[in-house]
Amino acid sequence: MTFDDKEKEFNLIAKTIDDDNVYINNDTIIVDFASKKNGIVSSWLNGGYSEDLSAVFNHQLSQNEIDEYDDGGILGFLERLSDDFYTKLNLKSNKLSGLVTSAKIHNYSIAVERYRDIEVMTITTAGVRVNAVSAGDVASYYELNGEYDFDLNENPNPNKPGTINNIILINCKLDENSLLLAEMIAVEAKAVALRDLMASSNYSDEVATGTGTDGIAIFSNFESENFIENVSKHAKVGELIANAVIKSIKESLAKVQWLTPSYQLNALVRLDRFKMNLDDFYMNYLKVDDEDKKKEFIQSLMKVSKNPELVAYVSLLIHIIDQYRVGLLSKKVAVSVSKSILDGQFNRKDWNSMKILLEYLIKVLISDN
Repeated sequence: MTFDDKEKEFNLIAKTIDDDNVYINNDTIIVDFASKKNGIVSSWLNGGYSEDLSAVFNHQLSQNEIDEYDDGGILGFLERLSDDFYTKLNLKSNKLSGLVTSAKIHNYSIAVERYRDIEVMTITTAGVRVNAVSAGDVASYYELNGEYDFDLNENPNPNKPGTINNIILINCKLDENSLLLAEMIAVEAKAVALRDLMASSNYSDEVATGTGTDGIAIFSNFESENFIENVSKHAKVGELIANAVIKSIKESLAKVQWLTPSYQLNALVRLDRFKMNLDDFYMNYLKVDDEDKKKEFIQSLMKVSKNPELVAYVSLLIHIIDQYRVGLLSKKVAVSVSKSILDGQFNRKDWNSMKILLEYLIKVLISDN
């Protein structure tokens, strides 16, 4: 057996309470269903609602594969992939569905939540470094009837790597309506995970709610004797779904890019989502053109940026800016309270560079708007 063959071998990494087997190889996670499942998948391949799939997968795309499906279409590529998995794993049928991602498959996370007779397993791969987006951000393209127009704004590339894919397995039986409600809770939970981490959108000043290419697959056990008729955020199953999604996304992101609470305890990281124009800052506000002085200023910022007390005050100012941007605070109040915090709390000499940067930010985002 060659090294490539060994890489493509599937190994068991988890098993659900229903005996569904979760396998992984070098670029794919696949769930082989032990019982009949009904579910919803956001996929070109057998996507939508179904009751007859034998497995679901999450596949990490290589650049060669991206080039391949760009030439021949994503559906044809997924069909060939599906046939390969059917043969290698001796699945019950060749009807599969699946998600694709550019995130490293081995940075997956599996979270399991249980209560009494209910089990929810979520299998997640995640990456938000360059493709994080907030719902409502300016679009990257216009598409109608398969024709694409990418000339909408200054960020025309919607194909940046970075995707959050969730496969969610529920051991009880849900009907089609309940599955939709469960999917809705899972999507909301994804936004909660990113909010908790203050993940920045790459396309606006907002906190991200996902990426531009997220996928989801959610299944229930169609043969289970236990039927759940009411799926909501008040229901225990809703709590389990949400917590499994939140935990798995956070764990996967921590593996991928160190996006953790400790990484976010940095004032410069918190401020990064506002995408300040540093050329304008140095030339027109700080009035500095000397590269050595710019370097000295940056070093002074970095020296204090991880001070927890400073991060807390910067977070207060960011919240004021956000409240102003969405119309919950007037300009007068936002400017006045921001100035009060800066004058009262940023009077330490080593915090002066951060104070200057924040004064500029408030000017640009509040005073000048």
